[in-house]
Amino acid sequence: MKALVGGRIITVKGPVINNGVILIGSDGRIKSVGKRGEITIPEEAEIIEVYGKTITPGFIDAHSHLGLIPEGLDWEYSDVNDYYSPITAHIRAIDALDPYDEGFKDAVAGGVTTIYTGPGSANVIGGIGLVMKTYGRNLDEIIVNPEAAVKMALGPKRPREVKSKLPYPTSRMGTVAMLRQWLMRAREYMEGKIKDDKLDQDDKAILEVLSRVLRHEMLAKIHLSTSPDEIYAIVRIIKEFDLKATIDHVFGGQLLADILAREKIAVVYGPPMIARFASFFKYVDDRAPVVMYKHGVNVSIMTDHPVIPEKHLRLLAAVTVKNGLTLNEALELITINPAKQLGLEDRLGSIEPGKEADLVVASDHPVKPTSTIEMVFVRGELAYSRK
Repeated sequence: MKALVGGRIITVKGPVINNGVILIGSDGRIKSVGKRGEITIPEEAEIIEVYGKTITPGFIDAHSHLGLIPEGLDWEYSDVNDYYSPITAHIRAIDALDPYDEGFKDAVAGGVTTIYTGPGSANVIGGIGLVMKTYGRNLDEIIVNPEAAVKMALGPKRPREVKSKLPYPTSRMGTVAMLRQWLMRAREYMEGKIKDDKLDQDDKAILEVLSRVLRHEMLAKIHLSTSPDEIYAIVRIIKEFDLKATIDHVFGGQLLADILAREKIAVVYGPPMIARFASFFKYVDDRAPVVMYKHGVNVSIMTDHPVIPEKHLRLLAAVTVKNGLTLNEALELITINPAKQLGLEDRLGSIEPGKEADLVVASDHPVKPTSTIEMVFVRGELAYSRK
């Protein structure tokens, strides 16, 4: 067992505890949390003194491509998109994951302990992404959910100079139509209106995956980036098919925050520090997550690694403080909110008894850019120490 003693504990879901104690069991879960003197520390526990430090939950990034686009390597090592068809729901990120990507070490040093990583946005339906820890001894240990979400993406899709099983749509209208067509087919497949013997192996595999999405067994993770019309379109799709979904990037979300709040659709925004270097980034605005948060939207912040390096997730949250959130509200965007979005609220995102001991020990509030990450624990193990 371990006992972190003397720190200021920002629990996220409860009050801040000064001069606190976090007791971590041998199973890597939090046993108890409270003020020093109110928590009984077993004699056999390893005492870790953190006086003057701030302790928060480990950070969570709900949209990354870490391990699929390794930093510093050429295109042939990037497995984030497959262009053989615009519909590739059945391909899996875990089959291309590089757990030795140097970005994982940087992520842990930046306090990021859990990420979603998955396919890119070149396809209308790109494939299955996973949730994983950024630290562990082997692949089996770090995988949290190997089939967490199916990536879908709106926006225009251009013809590729490669052989494709199906033609790519060339407009935003065509992309939405193709997505709707395949979701309708999946619904008919679930209802027994499409027989297995009428399908080739690819189509059957695709429909099996989409059926799991329609049954809420997997999250629909839907990429939106170009303009507010995409938000209107995907709200219609989500309602029509009753999808359990997050919408990601969502540039322009500040203009439709009231609709997103009313429909209770979660948003993974960003990256908030991206430049408007292309016409389709016209609606980028680092005030957007603050506007949505204040409207009651469950919003989190993404790095879209390697667009922004994973280790800088907390600095992206700091931008929201400049735009009106408190430090603790900004912390929600990289802890409890993404945990809820990924269906992990019962395990991660706050400091509570029974949750996994993913913890960040910092010199000050970790959303402050001047703060230094001192130690990071993943499932109770010391994964990073600045010393």
